Amino acid sequence: MKTATVQKKKTAAPAESYPVRIDQPFFTLKQAWIIKGCVCAWNTFCRNRYIQPKGGFFEKKVGGRGVFTNKTILEWLYLTDEDMEAYNRKYKTGAKPRGK
Repeated sequence: MKTATVQKKKTAAPAESYPVRIDQPFFTLKQAWIIKGCVCAWNTFCRNRYIQPKGGFFEKKVGGRGVFTNKTILEWLYLTDEDMEAYNRKYKTGAKPRGK
């Protein structure tokens, strides 16, 4: 008796698997998290606007997705936890640190 073999469809790799370059013009929230070094869990980063670039308010839409500009990411990239309060105040995001 012959058995049928099922061939798997080849699919493109998910966007997260492509390298993130600092010189690209736009960044999604996931790319921002990756380029910052994944300093916390992805779910924590998504739910905590206080640690996101510009308090989580996207600047533009590209391909229907909210993105941040290169200039914003370069400013946000080197901020520490101590700098985030002043950063959020500067952009009037209204984001507050967890537990406060």
